[in-house]
Amino acid sequence: MIYGIGVDLVKVNRLARVVDRYGERFLKRVYTDREISYCRSRAHQGIYQFAQRFAAKEAFSKALGVGLRQGGIRWRDVEILPDPRGKPEIHVSGRAARLCQETGIKGMHLSLTDEDNLAVAMVVLEIL
Repeated sequence: MIYGIGVDLVKVNRLARVVDRYGERFLKRVYTDREISYCRSRAHQGIYQFAQRFAAKEAFSKALGVGLRQGGIRWRDVEILPDPRGKPEIHVSGRAARLCQETGIKGMHLSLTDEDNLAVAMVVLEIL
């Protein structure tokens, strides 16, 4: 049964300006080391990868019904990495993992895409 659905849209150039302005400080606040390494390994697609992951974290928090601010979950509690075939997967830790366990989340589905200046993520969370 579906517990929640979340969708988010990010303007890639807006995120690029934030990264240019705040650099590593911003990246370390929002992304895990593994996410940063993966996105940077994508060469010319790097900022799109960062934007997709930003959107995915927002979409996940919406599907879970909490925010990414005070009282919600932390940015780095949600990690988006590809499986061996390249399919994006959601990995949770900290408060996000506790909330998933408390609410009985058994399945997490993620779709990512980008076009021109937009990155989009959709998350579906399932319970039994």
